[in-house]
Amino acid sequence: MVLSTRVILDVGRPLGGRRGLVLRAPPLLLGAALAASLAGDARAERPPDVRATAEKLYQDAYLLAQKGETARACRLYEESNRLDPANGTKLELARCYEDTGRPASAWALYVAVAQADEASGQNRARQTEARARARALEAELPRLVVVAPASASDREDLLITRDGVPVGEALWGTPMPVDLGAHTIRASTSDHRAWEGTVHVSKARETVTVAIPASSAWAPAPRDVVRGRDGRSTLGPPPALSLALGGVALAGLVVGGACGAMAFRTWAEAEAMAPTQCRSPSGFSGCTQAVADKGAEASRFAAASTAGFVLGGAALAAGAFVWFTSAWDERPAVGRIEILPVAGPSGVGGLVRGAF
Repeated sequence: MVLSTRVILDVGRPLGGRRGLVLRAPPLLLGAALAASLAGDARAERPPDVRATAEKLYQDAYLLAQKGETARACRLYEESNRLDPANGTKLELARCYEDTGRPASAWALYVAVAQADEASGQNRARQTEARARARALEAELPRLVVVAPASASDREDLLITRDGVPVGEALWGTPMPVDLGAHTIRASTSDHRAWEGTVHVSKARETVTVAIPASSAWAPAPRDVVRGRDGRSTLGPPPALSLALGGVALAGLVVGGACGAMAFRTWAEAEAMAPTQCRSPSGFSGCTQAVADKGAEASRFAAASTAGFVLGGAALAAGAFVWFTSAWDERPAVGRIEILPVAGPSGVGGLVRGAF
């Protein structure tokens, strides 16, 4: 039998890291402990770099716990144990859970550590500590009782869950150890009816009972959207936001078109005045104030037209996005909207171009 240990040269740190003995040793024993560690690592299943990461997480978590940052320590212990499960990590994680209001989770880990060490015959000191902590904590466990409705025996399709985990029929009416805090109980049947409630467990040794009402009092459960062959939703009209944006788009395009038409007309009037009121009609130079005013007015209409088209195009793009993302099963993988101003000898305007 090979004893697997790790040596951490830190005063007050359990010798052997995540897998080691819950002991302390003088420096003269470090060489022997290191040899045992190297021998133990040879049988590890995880790649060396994964084990190294798990060990670093364990050490960081230990330091955080010593500083009182227990919640952060718990997260690091959890990740360390996920990467490379070890009884030493589980024991520290159980202590962490116990300190953060998760007595049921802590108790389950203490029991698991004690049983694993007993089965392997290794680390009897850790086995003894884990078993003692489990016994002491068991009496303090808060419990939750879920009472199924009276008609439950007639419904083979009844599903009851606690925090998303199924509660089998054998557990109905049985006090279940739980952690402190809020717990969500949900009951549902195959005919799309459901009931849901939340209870709060706030102190040790408390037993909270949740009685699920008769199914006749349940509300219809939300169903998946039913869609026709063309992919459109058949449950109702398009979203109100999409309609509102469509209205803004229409208004913007109408304003852009009207101002564009005014720009064309005003510019045509300026062109008609140029031969008699400009020294160089083709270049519109040396013109009278009247021609200059007409040109400025045409420019203002052109700017208003461009702004209308830009606003309308943007609203059209936003409305299309809302429509496609809420009323279709398959959303477009790539979408592109381009809003381009257009200017020419006869006037200015805008172009909205898109792909869905």
